[in-house]
Amino acid sequence: MTRTAETIAHLSRTRPELVELATCVSLTISVDQGFLRKARLRFLPRTTAGLEAELWFSALVEAAGSQSLLLYPEAAEHLRTDLARRSPQLLREIRDFTASEHARAPLVVRLCEELLWSGLHPAEDAEPEVARHADLVLRAVSGQDTAEGVADDMGRWVLHYAHRLPRHLRSRDDVWRIQVASCERLGLDPPRDPAGRPATVTAQARARVQHTLTVGVTARSDGIVLSRPPAGGARILHAKGTRHKVRIDALSSLTHTPDPVRLEVLDGHSVHLPFTVVQRIGPEGDVLMSLSHPGAALDVAVCDFTGTGPEAAHCAVLLPDGTIVLHGGDGTETARLAPDPTPRARSGLTLSTDGSVVSYVQDGVRHHRPLRVGAAAGTGSDGQSASQVPSEVTAGPGARSGDGQVSVRATADGRILATSTGPYGEPTTRQIGQAPWQVTSLAVSGPRRLVAAVGNDATLLELPFPGTSLVSGDRAVNQWETLLRFCADRVFAVGDDSWVVAGNGGPVELSTEDGRAYRVLPDTERAAETPAVPAWGRGCAVVEAPVGLMEALAALPGVDCLTADAPRPVGAGEPEDLATHLAAARRKGVRVVVGIDVSGPGEEVLDALVHWLDQDVDGVRLTGAEGVGAALLEDVRHLLDGYDGRLLLCAAAPADPPRGVFHVLPASALVSALGFAVRSRSMPGGAFEQALAQLRSEIETTFAPASRPARQVKPAEWGLDLPPALPPAARRLAAAILLALPGCPLLPGRMLLDDAATGPALRPLLELRSNHLALTRGLCEVVDVGSPQVLAVLRRYGDDAVLCLVNVAQVPTTAVLDARRLGGTARLQDALDGSVLALPEGAAVPLPLAASSVRWFRMPAP
Repeated sequence: MTRTAETIAHLSRTRPELVELATCVSLTISVDQGFLRKARLRFLPRTTAGLEAELWFSALVEAAGSQSLLLYPEAAEHLRTDLARRSPQLLREIRDFTASEHARAPLVVRLCEELLWSGLHPAEDAEPEVARHADLVLRAVSGQDTAEGVADDMGRWVLHYAHRLPRHLRSRDDVWRIQVASCERLGLDPPRDPAGRPATVTAQARARVQHTLTVGVTARSDGIVLSRPPAGGARILHAKGTRHKVRIDALSSLTHTPDPVRLEVLDGHSVHLPFTVVQRIGPEGDVLMSLSHPGAALDVAVCDFTGTGPEAAHCAVLLPDGTIVLHGGDGTETARLAPDPTPRARSGLTLSTDGSVVSYVQDGVRHHRPLRVGAAAGTGSDGQSASQVPSEVTAGPGARSGDGQVSVRATADGRILATSTGPYGEPTTRQIGQAPWQVTSLAVSGPRRLVAAVGNDATLLELPFPGTSLVSGDRAVNQWETLLRFCADRVFAVGDDSWVVAGNGGPVELSTEDGRAYRVLPDTERAAETPAVPAWGRGCAVVEAPVGLMEALAALPGVDCLTADAPRPVGAGEPEDLATHLAAARRKGVRVVVGIDVSGPGEEVLDALVHWLDQDVDGVRLTGAEGVGAALLEDVRHLLDGYDGRLLLCAAAPADPPRGVFHVLPASALVSALGFAVRSRSMPGGAFEQALAQLRSEIETTFAPASRPARQVKPAEWGLDLPPALPPAARRLAAAILLALPGCPLLPGRMLLDDAATGPALRPLLELRSNHLALTRGLCEVVDVGSPQVLAVLRRYGDDAVLCLVNVAQVPTTAVLDARRLGGTARLQDALDGSVLALPEGAAVPLPLAASSVRWFRMPAP
């Protein structure tokens, strides 16, 4: 007999009326004063009010306040079970009484009490009743039958009541799902599962509460920023979560460990996650070692030792909490030196030349930590530590030239100077290079006689040491530039003729709980190399949206920009208010471009333009411009330039458009070739293959550098509209092709909403396009895959590469993939289902393609 049973048995002998009163209120969880008195008068009318006070302070009560009391859960369960055994009739009477008194109680209280009662049925009837009531509670907590705020309150009540349910109910999977769903709704971690249920049970319960929400992500020079709601200009991610919390895993693509960082993005907040990156770059510009740590490291040190082992380190990273992480020459983590129990700042991190001693400064004293037995503790200061000097950076004394000792320094304006000492001690200074930014770190390599410079930029600049030269091919050059995948601010010279470059940022892999994966790459283009088009508009897919469909389209993953026609004249009534829908789309992080007809009077056109620009639209799409004079179009562009970051598109360009007016012009010749190729699919005699060959040629011509004569206007982007007069399936195929090409594709919104129609599914392709800079910024190369019916386009931007295959034919065919034609990549990963296709070196791999099918493959970076 348990202690609770002993207590009840004792009270039953000494105070039976007290036990009877407790039994009468045991079918509820919280007993208020009014309910207690009514229960006494109903079931024990001969007793006095003193019995209520006696119960209030009895050993059966776990907690009592001024208004209500709580029975011990074990005591209440014992009383209910005993009542069901000895008097089912009285049980029904007490249940009916409780239900009547609590008819106006909060819904969650009534549901929890019904769940509790359902477990008191006879054995053969209990299971369906329990399951039915548990489902009612779960539906209420999940928000399926209630508003969000009410469901939140229910979740709080459930977590308050859950542990008070009988043990046999708490052990059920459906009751466990109720607790998990309540935690998820409130942004709490799931409770500990004592039953060890499969993870799928918990995942399914959490999914009941989650919704697809928008999160903004901004790639900064040092890492990423996630925001809810999306910050202005942020890229849009879609992730499952609740209005309280969205969980996203972040992993640097340059990391040495596969363990991601779990980020929790709260509504109305933003999360900043920097990454520290260290890479060793070989003499040919190849990456020999790569590692990354979440957070902004306080210091980095390297040495000439490039092996791997616990007794020496090639690289040391000082984390913000004072931990020193040691890495071998291949980037693997070999050891960690934990911070002191009492946090004290560490700085001045160095490694000895052989990597056997770590040295750092703490409390003004330099400490040396030998990594192997016998290492000389005093040699820790021989290594390298590149600290930033904001005004002037010096690397030296450097190697010796024919003129003697030479040191190198950089000035605040980016000039890199070398000072040599002649045979009689006279110094001579000459400029050996000019950096495009203020240099933050310099290093001098003795064996190669080179100077390396970095300056908070994604470029490693290499210059010849005085008295030497750089040769590229058969000609001398002044400098080499190596494009990095992150923003570098420190550089070290290593004895094997390599550079170690440290900095922040780099590409980041984001994954959501519902399986979506995003790759966030920083834009490494320098401002001078970026065309005049707003950065957000480069390669942006624009979705045509009737005003009434703007809300539905803005909620689709991958839809980043909508275009809707403005009413004419301004302020004219419409069935749907464009301004209202515009504001709603902007709150979801979706940009809106307004279509304006410029065929009317010039003053009316400019008034409409000002009106919508003042409404904070992101751009303007001109219609009816075919016969408009150059003066009005130039006025439109001049007015648009007064608003930052606005995009100007032209639906159908005039025959001779003014130079530089439009950001985006229709690629009419390419669209015509696409339409001809799709319409020719059923033509005999090789006409289809010829049409597809013409399309390949037009793609190469349109997107090749300097593809247009100087007399023609070459905008920053080409507009890619769908060819006219195509049947629905062919239109979807043409849209899939356009999404694989550079420029700005224009897609009908109704086609996206009807994504289950015949033809390729466009929504996942649209989301992938917004997920890869290679598809919006990258170079475009038409690839031969051994089938004249397959259009294969390889898109690259930095280390992001996507291979897009489309079987344009109406019959199945086979593509032949060869690693040599794809830059030597060893494998391809299907961008939609994640499957991997291996490409053995020197072997061609056949890939069957269904009729009118689309396959996109990621090409993982080495």
